[in-house]
Amino acid sequence: MPSVIENVNNLEEIVQTISMARNEPESVRQMRINALKDLQQYPIPDRVSHVWKYSDPLGFEIGQRNISLTTDKCLQYEGEPDYYHPLDLGEHFQKNLYGKLITPSRLTCINDAFYKGFFIRIPSGTKQKTLRYKFHSQALNAYECVRGLILVEQGSDVNIIGEFTANDADAQCINAVIEIVLENDVSLNYLSLHTQGSQAIQHLYQRTKVGKNSNFTNLIIGLGGKLSKCDLGVKLAETNSATSIHGIVLGDALQRFDHHTRIHHLAPHTKSELDFRVALKDKARSAYTGNLKISHEAIKSDAHQENRNLLLSEDAKAESIPELEILTNDVIRCNHGVTVGRVDKSQIYYLMSRGLTEKEAERLIIEGFLEPTISKIPDENLKKEVEDRINAKLQIL
Repeated sequence: MPSVIENVNNLEEIVQTISMARNEPESVRQMRINALKDLQQYPIPDRVSHVWKYSDPLGFEIGQRNISLTTDKCLQYEGEPDYYHPLDLGEHFQKNLYGKLITPSRLTCINDAFYKGFFIRIPSGTKQKTLRYKFHSQALNAYECVRGLILVEQGSDVNIIGEFTANDADAQCINAVIEIVLENDVSLNYLSLHTQGSQAIQHLYQRTKVGKNSNFTNLIIGLGGKLSKCDLGVKLAETNSATSIHGIVLGDALQRFDHHTRIHHLAPHTKSELDFRVALKDKARSAYTGNLKISHEAIKSDAHQENRNLLLSEDAKAESIPELEILTNDVIRCNHGVTVGRVDKSQIYYLMSRGLTEKEAERLIIEGFLEPTISKIPDENLKKEVEDRINAKLQIL
């Protein structure tokens, strides 16, 4: 069996081949075929939509790319979850959890039809464990669909690290959909690393539901890829649920980053904090859209979002679009802040007068710019992981 199906026009034939190669049950095979039929309901988005204003949706179509079949070499993990399956999401769990947080779209239908899936279950009461999974795209000109479902059961306190990588010279497209469910009294620190090769493009659609008295800390680190588009949504669904989203993007050359965050307060006494920092040089581009919604029922909510952008060259550009929808007057706080600015040349000259090279001075300024976000990472091991990845990127800037 080849590792990819090359440029087959009949998509249903591809679905059948994938399902047979993985010995999937008929119910899963039919789910894939239904997704393919549903795809016809969703045309390719136009650039008028603000969601696609800064990225060309045609770049995420299958087109003439190859559909990859391999899974075991692409998905790797470290740690000991109660349940982990690298090939499918399990029929029982599909019926109860799979797809419940997803708003169907063209890309999610493609993902449903061709996904390589994994399901991770953290059992109740798990404490101080770290689990790592890694998806590595290695097929030339491949279209990779990744589907993940993560369930953290009541009373657990864990770290999860997920990384997306790709070979540097290969032009892959990664279509990833991740669902995360936190039950009550859970603390989850989730580090999402994006270190794809220079020719890879990625679309990540991630949705999280946070239970009562639970806290979801999401760390988004964007370092690699030709184009990385991430659509991240969090529902604070129960009383005293909370989320903190900390994003760091370092871009150079012709890299493009397009991030959307959507935080929805649905219950009383919920709290959200968002801190997204972007540093760009050369002709790199970044667009950030932060949507914050507080429902009528979400009284006494506390919400703050902040996006700061540092431009290290004349050709680097950043856009920031805050969107606030507040449907109740009874809130503790709901505000946002945005800055886009170029590096102060006088700072560079001052540091160089103290013996630093221009590159060393620039690096010191970037480190100082990112430090407020890094300092908010609650786990020391995760903090070190982030610092190491950022330092590796700074070495080549």
